[in-house]
Amino acid sequence: MGAWSVDTPDVRGTYRVVQSFRDGFIGEILIKNTAGSDRAWTVRLDFPAGVGELRNQWLEGQPQPVFTQVDGEFVWRSTVDVRPGSTVSLRFQFGRVNAAPVPSVCTVNDAPCAFP
Repeated sequence: MGAWSVDTPDVRGTYRVVQSFRDGFIGEILIKNTAGSDRAWTVRLDFPAGVGELRNQWLEGQPQPVFTQVDGEFVWRSTVDVRPGSTVSLRFQFGRVNAAPVPSVCTVNDAPCAFP
């Protein structure tokens, strides 16, 4: 019998809420490159109904990513690769109506985000 192997993504994402307030929240995805070479990344987020409009977005200490929104899905694509062993912080501020600030979809390079 052949050995099973599990692909571990080279670029991983961890989602968390940095700050929550009555009418909105600031979320973050930590994007970590565990590969031995530079890697590009794409983040996809989708929230359930009740999470409001995207008010602001930024990448800490890096050139800003390319952003698109299609049918409620928010997509950020890197303009600069993440160096090996490095982590970058993508932050965003959303309005909130009646929903918890937990996305229904969160992926980095098509791999699911971790939720600590």
